[in-house]
Amino acid sequence: MAVIVREIRIIDGKPEKVKVFKTKRLLTGELREQAERFDELLSTKMREIEEEMKTMGLLKLKGKKGEVIKLWYEMGKRLEFIMDTSIVPAEDREFVWRALYDHAGSLAPGRITKRAERDPETSHFSYCYKLSRFPWEFVDSAGDWTSWSEFFDRKETKNDPRIIEWLGKKAKESNVSGRQNWLRPLTKAIHEEYDKYDTRIRFESKDKLFHDLDRIFSRIHKNEGS
Repeated sequence: MAVIVREIRIIDGKPEKVKVFKTKRLLTGELREQAERFDELLSTKMREIEEEMKTMGLLKLKGKKGEVIKLWYEMGKRLEFIMDTSIVPAEDREFVWRALYDHAGSLAPGRITKRAERDPETSHFSYCYKLSRFPWEFVDSAGDWTSWSEFFDRKETKNDPRIIEWLGKKAKESNVSGRQNWLRPLTKAIHEEYDKYDTRIRFESKDKLFHDLDRIFSRIHKNEGS
């Protein structure tokens, strides 16, 4: 399918917002029609989410550094439909992360960044979805929204999705619950350990990678006296 995004283009010397059809296929009339229907669906979904966040009293947390993570977590849970390949083919998902900005209303974190335009997988909405895959108690104890964004943002994490998978495994371990604000030092330690090489090559085995990450995790908590 194709996905509609709105971009500013200079027309007759003036900036205008225009619809742009994003697709990795040859754009046909049928794909244009599908894109228009999906654009309407996206608009409806985001209005529903926005209204639900207002009703839950979460929208007022926007801009509150220590509390906004609950808003982004709950919104991320409601973006799960984007992962449904019967609605969004996997090859077009990156365009949807970008298109969400056009329909976000008061859920928008601000203006879209140049990087998110260039690499939609690093967008605010993509990170909200990733965050929502973890149990809330785990998310809340690990760190604030900035800490989680930094974790998703690190090149090591982006290059090797198994690191996020490993953290999901840690979320299921009871001995992690209750620890406070440990994600930022963990992210820093992972970066320092793996900055010089590609973990996908050094640790071809997922078990070996997980074992090494466990070592880093244990060292962080030992240093903190946990």
